[in-house]
Amino acid sequence: MLKPALFLDRDGVVIDYIPYLSKPEQIKIPDGAGEALKQWQDAGYRLILITNQSGVERGYFTLNELEAVHRRIINEYQKFGVDFHDILTCPHHPSKGCQCRKPSPYLILEASKKYRISIYQSFLIGDSASDLECAIRSGCQPVLLLTGRGKYTVQQIDNYPVKIPVYNKLSQTVELLSKIRTEVES
Repeated sequence: MLKPALFLDRDGVVIDYIPYLSKPEQIKIPDGAGEALKQWQDAGYRLILITNQSGVERGYFTLNELEAVHRRIINEYQKFGVDFHDILTCPHHPSKGCQCRKPSPYLILEASKKYRISIYQSFLIGDSASDLECAIRSGCQPVLLLTGRGKYTVQQIDNYPVKIPVYNKLSQTVELLSKIRTEVES
């Protein structure tokens, strides 16, 4: 049986936005984010980070440093009982034209095959145009946060072919779970 997923951008969503963050000690979890992701997880959603990290190919940090950052994120969220199913990363420079860099849906589509995910029941929460476009191209529901780059992204929200829910912070997205339950019950 296919399961839904909550795909999440990393910077500006799961952790506070710092351009080219490279050190575990720079990580700050947004207020209420741990509790919110625990609710999504408890509702049956697989939590998967999908992140562009071109700082690797730009030489700003190494893959080992990136892994250390991801271990710290995992450890910080485990304090809330949150377990990420996977962290999928594109380390390439935007000019490479690789298939894995958002807005390409490649990483979502690969995760959906690997983990038997129902994309049409899934969400992608992000703060950038590339996140929204990735969600739309893959067939899952985009959700915009006004954190990180979201304040700029929202200015273009009317240009998208689907209605995109907008929230000030990750903790507020649990409202979608109530809407889903209401739809299922009716």
